[in-house]
Amino acid sequence: MNLDSTNRWLTLVANIGVMAGIIFFAFELRQNTVAMQLEAASNYQTSFNEVELLIVGNPEFAELLRKGRDGDDVSAADQLRLIVFYNNVLRQWQFHHIQYLSDALSTDIWQANRAFMARIISEDLGLVNHWQMNELQYSSAFNELIESIIAERQ
Repeated sequence: MNLDSTNRWLTLVANIGVMAGIIFFAFELRQNTVAMQLEAASNYQTSFNEVELLIVGNPEFAELLRKGRDGDDVSAADQLRLIVFYNNVLRQWQFHHIQYLSDALSTDIWQANRAFMARIISEDLGLVNHWQMNELQYSSAFNELIESIIAERQ
């Protein structure tokens, strides 16, 4: 076997190794994407569970939230509580929107979330008023989403 033949065999083996590495990398990348989407879905569910448990576990806050939804007058301290709550909800929604735009959150979960957001926005006058007064805190993509949801309900 001459040197030229040995070099060709070594080149072939090296190329096969590179191809195997690329295939393995693609497989690992896919697995990582699935893991990232599962983690995003889990975080999504956890964030909404926390809000729901707050409302269910605290009748006083549930009544305050009802007043905010209906646009009723509340004390300054209760207004602050609503502001913090609405900020939290909108930031969570924005984060989920960012996850969706970056393909970390699946389309199915996002579509369900968007429908949920549309329902809440159509029912919660306090949340909409809060967003309108504070929209500069949120990304332009998120603001466009909220504007589209509000336009759809009109």
